[in-house]
Amino acid sequence: MTNNLPDIQLFIHNGIVDYSVSDGWSAEFMGADFVQLVDDKLVVHTPLCDMIATLSFKCKKGSETAEKDCKIKIAGTYGAPGKKPNVIPEPAQWHAAGGNFSKINSYSFDDELKNTADNFADEYFRVTGKKLTPADYGDVHFGLDSGLFYLGNEGYEISCDDEGIKIGCSTELGAVWAGKTVCQMMLQGGFPKGIMRDYPRYSVRGFMLDVGRRPVSLEMLEKIVERMAWYKMNDFQIHLGDNYIWLEDYADKGDESTFDAYSAFRLESSLKNKNGETPTAKDYSYSKAEFNRFMKASLKKGVRITPEIDMPAHALAFTKVFPEYAVMGKVSPLMNKRPLTDHIDISRPEAVEFVKRIFDEYTLGDNPVFPKGTTVHIGADEFLTDYGAYRRFINEIVLHIKKTNKVRLWGSLTWIKDEPATAIAEDAVKGVQMNLWSNTWADGREMYDMGYDLINTIDHRLYIVPNGTKIRAPYMDFINKRIAFRKFEPNRVRLKKKGKYIDLPAGNKQLLGACYAIWQDNIDKRAKGINEQDLYDRFDDSAAFMAEKTWGSCTDKRISAQVDKAANAVDRLMNKGMQNVKPLKNVVLKGGSSFVNTGFKNLETGSRLSITLSLDEVVPGQIIMEADALYGTYDIRITENSKLGFTAEGYDYEFDYTLVPNKKLKLTIDTKPLRTVLKTGLLTKKKARGSFWHNGTVRCNNIKNSSFSIPYQRIGSKTNSIKGQIYAVHIE
Repeated sequence: MTNNLPDIQLFIHNGIVDYSVSDGWSAEFMGADFVQLVDDKLVVHTPLCDMIATLSFKCKKGSETAEKDCKIKIAGTYGAPGKKPNVIPEPAQWHAAGGNFSKINSYSFDDELKNTADNFADEYFRVTGKKLTPADYGDVHFGLDSGLFYLGNEGYEISCDDEGIKIGCSTELGAVWAGKTVCQMMLQGGFPKGIMRDYPRYSVRGFMLDVGRRPVSLEMLEKIVERMAWYKMNDFQIHLGDNYIWLEDYADKGDESTFDAYSAFRLESSLKNKNGETPTAKDYSYSKAEFNRFMKASLKKGVRITPEIDMPAHALAFTKVFPEYAVMGKVSPLMNKRPLTDHIDISRPEAVEFVKRIFDEYTLGDNPVFPKGTTVHIGADEFLTDYGAYRRFINEIVLHIKKTNKVRLWGSLTWIKDEPATAIAEDAVKGVQMNLWSNTWADGREMYDMGYDLINTIDHRLYIVPNGTKIRAPYMDFINKRIAFRKFEPNRVRLKKKGKYIDLPAGNKQLLGACYAIWQDNIDKRAKGINEQDLYDRFDDSAAFMAEKTWGSCTDKRISAQVDKAANAVDRLMNKGMQNVKPLKNVVLKGGSSFVNTGFKNLETGSRLSITLSLDEVVPGQIIMEADALYGTYDIRITENSKLGFTAEGYDYEFDYTLVPNKKLKLTIDTKPLRTVLKTGLLTKKKARGSFWHNGTVRCNNIKNSSFSIPYQRIGSKTNSIKGQIYAVHIE
């Protein structure tokens, strides 16, 4: 590749871009940044207002080759562009006609879009509290228009005038995204009159969540899907299995003692060892049926689920059940005391066949667990022994899964090379998607040149490892959006040499998009007390940022603070669905199964509980109030030390406050993100301190982060209530 770039002149003639190249050079058109402006045949689709398109060329002169991006102005129907409406992500094209359509009461649809229109009406009610009724021609109309094919399968057009809002699209998915735009605009007082054309630059607009190292309920996954769809993000990668990283902490009694470290595989599995054990997590898992339903329901909302089964490393959940396939007697070349027992020994053919059986359970059959058309992620990162075996494994497992599904994997092929390097088969590269996550494990330019389809997930900008510090930095509590908004682009990849970034051609077809990630490394002996709401907060903090970067039309916003301001302007107007919690008085609890149902469940973090009670006795384990928990327990209780405490999501917490019997106690519990405080008087405050339990043993103590939701489903307990009287309960 040369730095001596040719001169390329672009001009438009009869609606087609033509070009000339300086003497001695030839140029091949690779594509445009937006095919909705200039398609692959160089046909121009006239925009509403003037726009700039970037065209990419592959150039050659003798033995010299080069890639070059060239910009061209495309005149719009209405001239210079104006400020766009406040939608996240910013729409691609907009022309304002003046005025506002401020109220909608009804909706209508072409027959093919009935389900989409009905779902829009449901969401409109959820976010605004206002019901829409179907009509022959409603205030909002959803219609198919094959003439809009050039906007792509996610594109749409909205025109708004005195008669109402008309949505046009060539696919159902375009109508789904148009509905999100209408909801966001109507929350802000109405849809401005004019014409909007909207479409994404990138086909993968993603988020990845590690549910292997820490349970995450299906309810929370569904909540994340709803939020992703709100921002037109379309790819939710779910890392289904993993284990505690620092296996050396468990290696004092040899390799087999590392099997006691926390590990989990969250899907129901039919694979059984000779003792009838399966790799499925015992603390919390998803059945095949419910995960299949979740995937299908998410797809209807516009969000693809990309399930990840990480092989052949990060597999302790499998090797502890099937130790005959584990790498034994070896340690990491990076950490010489860390056993590699979470690696499957793929140097052995029978172990490779075992891995195939793991995937086959979810991909084969007429109605597979992973629905047909699903991209399956095979993991394939950080394997630290027998590099030749690893590369042969990639050739074999990718081709095996490609028989039924598209394949995605983590980039590792810069690091994992034997000498000489075992070649990666062309069929194990073509059409295979790769998360570019580390420049040392996978040099961005090298992977591009190999031919992989790339998803930019670079750790240096996009990795979150929640720890409660609120620090914005790589592998810390939040993404540093101020830096990332300024320096990150999906087509900007990182090289191994000096960590340098380069821009790949804007119009290349291999760059699919980007994805940010939450990894739950802080578990087991390094648990940090992060709960599901904390995870959601960290996801949501960067969702609008990623949506803008991957939808690709963010021209009005120059800094990340403007993205946050725009998102908050919509969010603060949403109907929160808050219920009025009435005070409760005079409840007598008699121990055992003794309770009063409240009609609620867990209240949002930020709620305050004030309770006045007296206890007939102080017995450790007795419960003051509780809620049903999908895993672990969720309650406020008397601890082993006869103090007040609570349990939630695998953690036990305690306040330094000893309960006494036969005395009227007035207690207030304040819940805030990362902090739960007990108040027993005007000046007395006690912070909760926690411990993490696994397999009946305490793994980590004195945990300071203590996010909590008041478990207000039952006063008392179904199984082990306190004995005493609740005089008053008040929730704020």
